[in-house]
This record gives sequence, C-alpha cells and structure tokens, in this order.
Amino acid sequence: MFKNPSDGSQSQLNLQTMLEQDLINSVFYSDPFLKAGFVSKLVQDTELEVLYLDLDLLYSGYVVSGIISTEKNLTLFQPTTETLYKMIKEILVKASLSQTIVVVDSLNGLFNILNRKKNIGKTVMSIIMLLASMTKMTKSYLVVTSMVRYKKEEGWILSPTGKRLIETKNSKKILLEYGKEGIVLSIPSDSCKLVIPANLIPLV
Repeated sequence: MFKNPSDGSQSQLNLQTMLEQDLINSVFYSDPFLKAGFVSKLVQDTELEVLYLDLDLLYSGYVVSGIISTEKNLTLFQPTTETLYKMIKEILVKASLSQTIVVVDSLNGLFNILNRKKNIGKTVMSIIMLLASMTKMTKSYLVVTSMVRYKKEEGWILSPTGKRLIETKNSKKILLEYGKEGIVLSIPSDSCKLVIPANLIPLV
C-alpha cells in the first residue's frame, strides 16, 4: 500500500487546482484503492469544506478505522435508501451557502441504492444535474467517482454492473491508474498525465 509522507515533505501537486468549477469532474478508476488515495489527497490539499456523499462506504471505513485521519474540513454523509434524499437536501443547502467541494462517491453506489426505483437512469441523472447546478451557482466543485471498465463497442461502462456510464458534455474526465511512482492521473481532454507520488498519498 501507499505510505504516508515523511515529516516535512510537501506536495507539489494540489489536486484542487485540477478541478473545474463549471464542469462535472468525473473520476474513473478500476480499483477502489486508487479512488480512496485520490480523494484522501484532495481532502488534504483543499481548505474548502468537503461535503462527501459516501455511497459505497469505503472512504468512511478508512476514516473510522483511523487509516485516514479525520480532516476538519470534511463532512461525511453515509446514506441509506431511506435517508438518501434527506442527505442530498442537506448537501444542497450547505453548498448554496458557500464555496465547497461536493463528492459523490460513487455513481455505482448511487445506482445500487436506487435499484428499486423506476427509470433509475433518469433519477441518477437528475440528482447529479441538481448538484451540478447548485455547485455552479456558488463556484463550487462537483466530483463524481465511478468504478468503470472500457469496452470498445460500448465505451465506458460501470463495473461490475455493466450499466452504461452516464456522460454529459459538461464533464471533465480524470482517469486513475497505477504507476511505478504512485497514482497516475490521465486527463484525456488535453492528453495530460500527472502523478501523485506514493509518499504523498495519505494512506498507511
């Protein structure tokens, strides 16, 4: 696993600067650990309040177990089928009052928690677009994570469900992959690749 940075080391890469305010920042990964490493670094890098809708409970598990330290700027929401809409409403209210980073983790989890709903795709899209509209009003950031795989015939699909990924024109894709030195961030829109060095990823 990646290790905590040694004392005195500082990141030269601030992940907040990679995010776009007017776009949905779509983070793709094939391994949940990559996503946890990315998000933990993002929370550490920013001074903004982070409103974290944890739908797969992986990140919450790291926080509760002490693997990831609890940051003062982080508010965790752990919804159930019964509390999902109440928590989304609370996030919308908070995001309307000040600039924040809203993280929806993950799109796969949102589909799972709404699996008994009719027209589930439209419901998921409505939730994401509502959050996107609110964050745009306050010049905030919306980050939506998705565990995916790529099929030549279908493009990006959610893994392991096989549901086609909901894509919009107003999104910025960030692909996470393993590299020799840490997590490689690929941004297809500008052919850019960056690396989060392993010693700067706050997981033990």
